[in-house]
This record gives sequence, C-alpha cells and structure tokens, in this order.
Amino acid sequence: MSHYPLTEEQIAFYRQNGYVQLLNVLTAEELEAVRQAVDEVMTKPLEKAFDRVGHNPEYDKVFHQKVNLWREHEGIKRFVFSPKLAEIARRLAGVARIRLWHDHALVKMPGDSKPSPWHQDLPYWPMNEEGALSCWMALDDVDENNGCMAFIPGSHKVGRLDPINLVNPQDIFGFEASGHLKGIQPAVMRMPAGSCTFHNGLTFHYAFPNRTDKPRRAMIVIYMPDGTTYSGKRHICTDGLNLEVGQPLAGELFPILASSQYL
Repeated sequence: MSHYPLTEEQIAFYRQNGYVQLLNVLTAEELEAVRQAVDEVMTKPLEKAFDRVGHNPEYDKVFHQKVNLWREHEGIKRFVFSPKLAEIARRLAGVARIRLWHDHALVKMPGDSKPSPWHQDLPYWPMNEEGALSCWMALDDVDENNGCMAFIPGSHKVGRLDPINLVNPQDIFGFEASGHLKGIQPAVMRMPAGSCTFHNGLTFHYAFPNRTDKPRRAMIVIYMPDGTTYSGKRHICTDGLNLEVGQPLAGELFPILASSQYL
C-alpha cells in the first residue's frame, strides 16, 4: 500500500476534535481485495471467543462482529498490517511506535437493524493508558440510510466513562462528566467506500441503523501506542494470556505496525 499524504492540519483537527475523516485512502484494487477477504471470512466459522455472530439476536441487530480476522485470513492480514494505515495512526497519536490491538469486521445487516448507540471504545479495553485509536474503513458507500458513523467533536476530552450496554444502552449524555456535550451537534460521516475515519478511544460515536436492502460492511483496525499496559480487565483478546496487571501489551499478538526514530 502506498503512502497517504496526511497533513498537519488533519493531525491538528484529530487532536482537537477526537476524530478525522480521510477520503479515498484505499485504491480501487486495495478496496476490492479487502471486500473480498471480509466477504469470505464472514461466512467462515471462527473460534467462539472471536466470532460474535449468533450469540445474541439483539446484539446481531446492532452488527455482526468478528474479531482478530488477521489471524484467520491472509487477505485481512495484509490490510490490517498496512504500513499506510499504521503510519497515519502513529502520526495522529503522536508516538514513536504504534502497535496493533485488534481488528474486527462490523457488518450491519439489512432488515431489523438497530443503531450502534453512543459510546466510547476505551472503557471496553483492558488498557491503563489513553491514546488508543481506531481506523473505521468503509467498504461500502455510507450515509445515514445504511449505518454511517457520527462523532461528538471534542468529546474525547471528557475522560473515560463507564461502558455502555450496546443492546440496552444507557444515555451516555446523562453521565455527569458529559452532560455539557448535549448541545453539540454530531458530525455525520457520510463517505464513499475506501474512505475512513480515525477516532480516539474516548470519542463519543454512533452508527445509524441500516435501512437499505444490502449489508453495510466496515473493517476496523484498532491501534495502541507502544508501552500501553494491561489493566487486568477481562477481554477476549487478553483472556488466557496470563498477563500481569501493568505488563505491556506486546509480543506477536500485538505487533508494532509503524515506527519512527524521530519521536
């Protein structure tokens, strides 16, 4: 994958607002390759812990989710290990080295679709530090009709709140620390396939339900600064690894994907 011309203005926007939209990041060939890989792996049964489809019908109405697909499919691995995407993440985070946390495919199915309620990501992850961020890559053109994302600008500055139940969600704007965000208009992320957003793990975000007759496919790669340490909280990506609290999340399961000697 070729270099993407990320600007200093885009980096500043990300740090101020907690998200940034980047158009046409993938070439037509790259987009078709990852689409094909996601279509293949979504029909393949995976280890139960990483295959979130079919456990809860109400959760499936929010999205069909499969995690750590890079371990299952070489085409997904090529996408997840993309130096182009990882270097964007590293520069946005402002760190010398960026590691993979995990990937996941999120497919909003047509029919009885539900929105992804307003939430933060970091409260679900067993990380002591802040700074992790996600690349949300649209594999289909997205708007409000089929499940595009929306962000609350500046909401990453509120801090880490309690996790939201995605099936029976609490009102995140009802949390005392976030009440002053109620009047801020969401930024709606309409964009063509092959474009993406990057968002901070603390940024409030939402995805509209899919009201069309076709699946809405997205591939997400989550990055974390090198040196991020384990909090002890349970998570499918760390359960069974016998990590100690405070131990860095590192090694072959959480590889460095981009680095620079200048930070």
